[in-house]
Amino acid sequence: MNDKLEYEPLHADLIEHAQEDQGDIDAQLAAFFEEFRRVDLIYGAYGRRCGFSLSGSLIFDYICENDGTSQREICAYTLLPRQTVNNAINALVSQGLIALEGSKRDRRVKRIRLTEEGEACRARVTTPLREAELQAMAALEPDERRAMIVYVDKFMNALEQRIGGLGA
Repeated sequence: MNDKLEYEPLHADLIEHAQEDQGDIDAQLAAFFEEFRRVDLIYGAYGRRCGFSLSGSLIFDYICENDGTSQREICAYTLLPRQTVNNAINALVSQGLIALEGSKRDRRVKRIRLTEEGEACRARVTTPLREAELQAMAALEPDERRAMIVYVDKFMNALEQRIGGLGA
């Protein structure tokens, strides 16, 4: 298995410049968004090693956490297009990982359930991933974890406010 990520990371000098007290704000913004991009790259590489596309991995993970969900709920959570979700669902059905069953309330809605093989895949793929996430978070001190959440939230609130004020 190839654990190497398939992207060219920002150069160390750019990251170092972004971390300086008086660092260039453009460099800091680029470094910040590059870190968010790394999240997709890390999860995408793991998903591919496990036989999933990035979208398939996101969808399977969501189903594992929300057994009995619908395609509409998956689209709303992942922000993926309906056709992408439908294709991924069909692939997961053909792999025997999930089954579709009619909703008791609305026959037009299909509920998505993990099969026995899906449960085994969850234990093999999703559970170790969660453990790795918990270990990565535990590598930070409690104050660092809280600060990370507070600062990202503060940035996202400011970004949402400013983008919300932009004209279309």
